[in-house]
Amino acid sequence: GCVSGELGLRKFLENQGHKLVVTSDKDGANSTLDQEITDANILISQPFWPAYITRERIEKSPNLKLAITAGIGSDHVDLDAAMEHGLTVCEVTYSNSISVSEHVVMMILSLVRNYIPSYNWILKGGWNS
Repeated sequence: GCVSGELGLRKFLENQGHKLVVTSDKDGANSTLDQEITDANILISQPFWPAYITRERIEKSPNLKLAITAGIGSDHVDLDAAMEHGLTVCEVTYSNSISVSEHVVMMILSLVRNYIPSYNWILKGGWNS
């Protein structure tokens, strides 16, 4: 997940008496994720480098009630296993709408204004101003 920023949650959660574990170590049998998920109530992942919530992980996590994607998508969660174990899976729908819109506008501007060829021309020493 968002290891460096912790999604801004640490202070809030710890002030409420919760433990927040943030890790990028989520692959393999001895990963931090596999060690911590057994006691977890909530798991937050991200769509671009997700923690894969497999049937095996769900089955060894009796306290897990909620799997949240900090973004959109749930293809990294075994949804059948989640339903069988009463695990709620959710995403933050529309969380990236503004960023996607901004990106599209900037891409249109770069095409209309001939940005890439102009940039390459400058790198080659062209465009005396």
